[in-house]
Amino acid sequence: MPQGGATSPLTLGYDVKPLWGIILAARMTKSLMTNENDSVDGGWRQLEEFVDRLHELAHTPIETDAFYRRLLDGCVAALAATGGAVWLPNVRGRWELLHQTNLPHALSPENPTTEAAHYSLLQKVAASDEALIYPPRSGTVDARENPTDSVLVVSAVRSDASPSNEKPVAIIELFMRPGTSPAVQQGWQDMVSTVCHLAANYHTLDELRTLRGERGLHRQSLALLRRINQPTDLRRTVFEIANEGRSFVEGDRLSLVLRHGQSWRVAAVSGVDRIEARGDTARKLEQLADRTASWGEPIDSEDGESVGEKKSLEDDLPPELIHVIEQQRDVSHARRVVAVPIEFARDVDSQQSSVGPSSQPAAVLIAEQFSVSTSGFSRQRVVELAQLCEPALRQAIRLDRFPARLFLRWTDRWTRARQAWGVSRLAVAAMAVVAIVAALVFVKRDFEIEAPATLVPVVERDVFATANGTIVDVQVVHGEKVEAGAVLAVIDDPTLSLDSQRVLGEVETMRKRLEAIAVARTDRNVQADTDRERLPLSAEAQQLEKKLASLEKQREILAARRTALTLRSPIAGTVLTLDVQNLLRTRPVERGQVLFKVADVEAGWWLWAEVEQDRIGHVVAAQQASEGSLPTRFRFAGEDAEIFSGHVESISATAVLDPNELNEAAPALRVRVAVDEQSLPAARPGMTAKVRIQCGRRSLGYVWLHDAWETVYSWLVF
Repeated sequence: MPQGGATSPLTLGYDVKPLWGIILAARMTKSLMTNENDSVDGGWRQLEEFVDRLHELAHTPIETDAFYRRLLDGCVAALAATGGAVWLPNVRGRWELLHQTNLPHALSPENPTTEAAHYSLLQKVAASDEALIYPPRSGTVDARENPTDSVLVVSAVRSDASPSNEKPVAIIELFMRPGTSPAVQQGWQDMVSTVCHLAANYHTLDELRTLRGERGLHRQSLALLRRINQPTDLRRTVFEIANEGRSFVEGDRLSLVLRHGQSWRVAAVSGVDRIEARGDTARKLEQLADRTASWGEPIDSEDGESVGEKKSLEDDLPPELIHVIEQQRDVSHARRVVAVPIEFARDVDSQQSSVGPSSQPAAVLIAEQFSVSTSGFSRQRVVELAQLCEPALRQAIRLDRFPARLFLRWTDRWTRARQAWGVSRLAVAAMAVVAIVAALVFVKRDFEIEAPATLVPVVERDVFATANGTIVDVQVVHGEKVEAGAVLAVIDDPTLSLDSQRVLGEVETMRKRLEAIAVARTDRNVQADTDRERLPLSAEAQQLEKKLASLEKQREILAARRTALTLRSPIAGTVLTLDVQNLLRTRPVERGQVLFKVADVEAGWWLWAEVEQDRIGHVVAAQQASEGSLPTRFRFAGEDAEIFSGHVESISATAVLDPNELNEAAPALRVRVAVDEQSLPAARPGMTAKVRIQCGRRSLGYVWLHDAWETVYSWLVF
């Protein structure tokens, strides 16, 4: 066991060396108790229980004021002291009263001489390693060290982790009743030494807990610095600051707002991947950042109280700032809001000092707490986070410019490639890249435009309906080969039949009337009795003959129309109309309606190619530059093995635009492609094919990347 009754800071027990003194103190305590039946054992148990409680209290993480208040109250009660006091050094090293119980009036600040003498006594005790006892009214007449009528027992508390020459952490003094024996006073002295030893254990353990907390904070700060300095772009940097910084400040939400010219923009919010820039939360955060930057100091708002770091609790913030804070809390429902402006240091590359801040903050860090418990959340943590992330944020903003960001990105890639591959491999790769680029520029290849096409026979005719009516007979089927003039179908026109009967009746009537006139002209009586108002028979006969000629003409026309009701094939070929029997039989048709399609599939083929408007320019330019027709090659859909050749015959001069499809893509232009082969074994009318029109020779890079080149060119030029 260490000398002087001191134990190790990690020892769970306490010193029991002055046991005999404690027993004597218990005996004295007995004489002072009101109950005369109390024994010495009872006093011993009381002291032992107090020391045990104080030992447990020393190992409990409580505040210093609460610890010494319970220590002093316990000492006064256990030793039946008349009073006591605990003194702690302030930041300037002077002793200040922390807690007192029945402090004698003689030690009040109203007596400057007594106060100075007592302060000298505290300085003397601070320099001593043992507990001191001062009798009542001890000292000189001008400067009494103990001006009271009590026995003063005073001792310094020294932390075991502090050097021996360092100032004590506290001084404990007790005012005991006078008239006791030296043995009892020695017991008091040893008791106070034991209490100071337990207080020293408290300070040692409290310092150990503080060091452990600072060590954990140090590790957390290093990890935070490592994470926020690792990214090279601004977006990832602000994301790391918001998400990693939230754990550092132990808040519920952390937001980073950056200045953009005269406005502010929320750059990152912890736990959020995408920020709604027009949302109420983002706008309120930006307004709060603007006001905080104008204020220039950290702002702490909790339960309606707003405090600036450089202002006291009694100083109020500007009404505009308080209004913005209240609006932000109304939207976010945060119980506490801490906003810290981040001022960037000056350029370290310049000859000027880099200590002074810039004129305006470039960012604002806003931490919010929504829960009731805010034990680990403090303004100091947010300020420390702002100081930690300031260099990384400043560097990221400087490197976020377009040329710097692009150069830095390619530099990082080059460094990683050089470390992974080595210089020799990179040289080989660079030569390969140069060779590929040279091949793309100087190697020539056929430039072809691809377009969809439809196969069409060269000889193809449509058969139209010659009259309005009903199909009464269909004499062909799909795919049937017919000769020129072969009957395809018969149309029944009821109106034509009625007109034919009407004309025929009128013809018969006219003929009979002419016969009657001829008989009348040979009868003399009839000639003599002719009325002067009636036409002569010869004139009437001439008139009827003209009408008869007209009716005969009408009958011929009706006969021709009746003949046209029988639809015949205009050419020798194959019927291409699908399912004509079910499609046309007994169906009403209109004049001019296409009923049959007949084509001579053995006379040759050609293709209708649909070339998009953004590609037709290449075809037209190549056609104008070429002396002959442009060669083409094509293959049918689903037949990759066989490729056929052809040439461009004509290019449509117009593009047919459908008024009902104005919102669709621009219509393609039709290019007629003749087929060079005499016969296509697998060809069928209407088959789809892919046509490649050769438009000269271009560089390999243009052939492969002309679409991308035209897109970029349109961005830059038009």
